[in-house]
Amino acid sequence: MKHTLLYASLFLIHLHVFGQTKIEILSADELIYDQKIGDYQLCKGNVQFKQGNMFMDCDSARFYDKVNKIEAFGDIYIRQQDTLDLHGEYLEYNGDSRLALIRKDVVLSDGKMILSTEQLNYDMVNKIGYYASGGHIDNGEDQLYSERGTYFSRSKDVYFRDSVRLNNPDYTMASDTLAYNTISKTATFLGPTFIYSEENTIFCNYGWYNTNTETSQFSQGAYIEGKSNRLLADSMVYQRVLGFGEAFGNIHFTDTSEKMSIYGQYGRYLRLEKETLITGNPKAIKNIDGDSLYFKADTFIDYADTANRQKRLLVAFHSVRMYKSDIQAYSDSLAYNFSDSSIGFFQEPILWTDSNQITGDTIIVFRNKSGIDYMDVINKGLVIEKDQNALFNQISGRYIKATFNEEKLDKIYVDGNAQSIYYALEDSTQYSGVNEVFCGNMVINLDSNRVRAIKFMAQPKAIFYPLEKFPETKSKVPGFIWVNALKPKKIDFQ
Repeated sequence: MKHTLLYASLFLIHLHVFGQTKIEILSADELIYDQKIGDYQLCKGNVQFKQGNMFMDCDSARFYDKVNKIEAFGDIYIRQQDTLDLHGEYLEYNGDSRLALIRKDVVLSDGKMILSTEQLNYDMVNKIGYYASGGHIDNGEDQLYSERGTYFSRSKDVYFRDSVRLNNPDYTMASDTLAYNTISKTATFLGPTFIYSEENTIFCNYGWYNTNTETSQFSQGAYIEGKSNRLLADSMVYQRVLGFGEAFGNIHFTDTSEKMSIYGQYGRYLRLEKETLITGNPKAIKNIDGDSLYFKADTFIDYADTANRQKRLLVAFHSVRMYKSDIQAYSDSLAYNFSDSSIGFFQEPILWTDSNQITGDTIIVFRNKSGIDYMDVINKGLVIEKDQNALFNQISGRYIKATFNEEKLDKIYVDGNAQSIYYALEDSTQYSGVNEVFCGNMVINLDSNRVRAIKFMAQPKAIFYPLEKFPETKSKVPGFIWVNALKPKKIDFQ
């Protein structure tokens, strides 16, 4: 008796389950069954089927009742509760597997987006659709195209493959593989991807872009290329609305208009301020007429032209070092003006040109096409030249202007509290003596780093000493400092 009841229960459960999955005909203008033409019922005119919460309308259909299948034709419309609308012209539907193969002018809508394709396979149980003959998704401003795609109705995710393109009024994306969520409007790049806009072109192998918030992240070979610049990094994050971007790891920023590259490990970009910061052991290299000008510092900031700032500047902070074949420098901070190629060095700067060391509170170097034109040394100016016998020729003053000819120091103007100590050579080994001069102003003409003529003005006081009688206590002007060990070398920038 117990076994009989058990079998009866199992039979009823089976009937219940079977009843759930059985396709029902709800309506048809005409219903024909002729075993001679096939083992199916031919339904014509205003045909409607139902299975569970799924309803299907069509013009006509073949209903294979025994195998629980439908073949439908013309103006097909499938709806599944409030989650899915599916249209097409031809359908093969298996009621047991709940798989729908719909063809020709296929349109699927979930209330958020519209998918159009010529062929779609749709799993009614798992709510997954797949196409392999080209598809288009309309999601408001975002229009997506691909050769193949898989749509997950529950998560609202679409995976696009092969010739993927996303069109937006502000940009176009082209990708090999892309995932897109129709709710968050986030596109995730899973292969080589380009983003084209009027401002720039972006490339990455992995990343994401939220078209709602206009926030993005790019990595794996990522770069951003503008009209005259290019930024590469291991990864980048950009918030378009805020105009704020960050770059991380192996940064390489190139400005083709200025022939300059900056390298570092961390970067920050502010669009409105047109300001780019790079730090993390950064260095900058600028090409000048076939020669290279190198910079190193703790931090670089590139300020572009704006309405309030007419001059484009590259500013460097802390432990600044500079190297070029004709000039080297060390300072706390630096400002490079792109408009006139002038370089300002601040807070106890030290410059070296040939065998000369130049110091002051502030030094500004002005260049022309052939090299250094002149430099201004402002406050506590000091020029030191170490001669071949390790003696120090010195010129100091409140303000110094040094001019150059063919990259050699040519003339020195000293204005205010001028002082000079000069070891006069008769030949390469013999000194005629030491000339010590105090005056208000002086002009010194040089030739191959040797004094050719000196003019002292404003109450000059000069004393000439034989070398052996020159007091050691007078051998250095106030503020004397010789720091050749700090002089940058080219190898330091490799």
